[in-house]
Amino acid sequence: MTAHLSDSDRQALRLAHDLREELRRALPHVPAAPSISPFVDPGGRPSVLVRMDSDTARALMALLGEPRSVQTGPTPLPQQLPQPLPQQRRADGTVPPPVPELFVQR
Repeated sequence: MTAHLSDSDRQALRLAHDLREELRRALPHVPAAPSISPFVDPGGRPSVLVRMDSDTARALMALLGEPRSVQTGPTPLPQQLPQPLPQQRRADGTVPPPVPELFVQR
């Protein structure tokens, strides 16, 4: 079935599989496993796209922050970002990141 795939395609599939397994082992308690999609980028490099819900993303951030917290102390994670107003959307439909309170003019 994979006979027609290029080496880069096969490497991308393997990368996606390996990452999926690592995330499953690292985050066994999350109810919704991340979706890992293999692809080959325009430069011909094997790549993956990762899609996950907010709970899984927070769990992954906490896991990634553990080694740093040993050195620098715990980093507080945001509870939940405010929902953007419709007028805050860019023309392409994306939402700009929230502006930190330090930079908001009052």
